[in-house]
Amino acid sequence: MPIPNFCHPTQPAAASGQLPGSYLLPRIEGRWVLRILLCLNRGEQRFSDLREAIPPISASVLTERIRGLERAGLVERRYLPPPFASQVYRLAAAAAALKPALDALTRWRAEPQDAPSTQSRFEEE
Repeated sequence: MPIPNFCHPTQPAAASGQLPGSYLLPRIEGRWVLRILLCLNRGEQRFSDLREAIPPISASVLTERIRGLERAGLVERRYLPPPFASQVYRLAAAAAALKPALDALTRWRAEPQDAPSTQSRFEEE
């Protein structure tokens, strides 16, 4: 299987349904987008759950980022029936190809990082 060229802007989508990099990368860049995707990778989330998980983000920016992810086909909105009368967001089927990367980032983020010793190594140079 050939390695996809994510930098080439005209690369066609793979027959397996994977999103080409020229389509995907511009849609997941930007502040907060990766954190939103990481939260949704845990399962359905309400808007308020996302706000709590990402405290510095404003409601208007969160709304803007979610709408962008919906337009890109990476996030779906589902309305809950009464008495809940709410909506939840989840990763769309098109985002299934991102799950292994999101899982790996979640595991990496959970591991203890040795930042102080790494930082001191660069300060010595």
